[in-house]
Amino acid sequence: MKNIISKLRHKYRLLTAERRPLPDFIIIGAQKAGTTSLFKYLSMHHALQPSITTKELHFFDSNYDKGEKWYRSNFPVVEENTLCYEASPSYLLHPCVPERAAAMLPEAKLIVLLRNPVYRAYSSYQHQVRAGRETLSFEEALAQEELRVAEEKERLLHDPAFIAKKFRHFSYAERGMYVQQIKRWLNYFSREQMLILESEQFWQSPETTFSRIFEFLGVESISLPVKKKYNTGNYSKGMDPQTHEQLVKLYQPFNEELFDYLGERFDWE
Repeated sequence: MKNIISKLRHKYRLLTAERRPLPDFIIIGAQKAGTTSLFKYLSMHHALQPSITTKELHFFDSNYDKGEKWYRSNFPVVEENTLCYEASPSYLLHPCVPERAAAMLPEAKLIVLLRNPVYRAYSSYQHQVRAGRETLSFEEALAQEELRVAEEKERLLHDPAFIAKKFRHFSYAERGMYVQQIKRWLNYFSREQMLILESEQFWQSPETTFSRIFEFLGVESISLPVKKKYNTGNYSKGMDPQTHEQLVKLYQPFNEELFDYLGERFDWE
């Protein structure tokens, strides 16, 4: 019965797709940086409406072949002066997504939430372990990352319908090289269309972060009750100190380039 109801609802959304808006803004990343929490808390604002089917639509990476009608069907029918949004943190890294998004949503605004890449990488690894997709140790996974994802990365550039599961799941280190990804997006969007936030600052001072977001989106600034973090997980053990030091050294030049590019420093020392 539930399956029948679900199919009927999906059919209705497709039939009414023309009445449903495309998103006004997208939370494009980064993975394991607090995007689920941000998605949920922004939905408390009276002028902001999230995608109604799921947080991560993965339209521009995994569902692009389904077309605009399918994409619209995942958003609510809204009143005037209401902004719609989705959050697919895999978008930030995917090499084909910026061009696709710009072609369909040239005026959209983009929100990027960045976490210290050392801890982001380990959190992502632990997430894949809990999901049963990762069987290697963290050190082995880092050592084999390039070999595991290289073939899929190459195929992505030539096959729009290809779903690169290994690239999505096992790009632990590469996802933290943020400046490369941001520059790729800014080849298609203006800097004024992108708001880049520090994940650690979001949790230290959520009111300040929300004020910046509301100003960026042009909506009323209100207070939101931040009570918990969503989509978090417990680790069976911490990161090996030597691995931690190796990642710090790996990311240092990328972080410095990012800070120079943004004109501000994040507290990632």
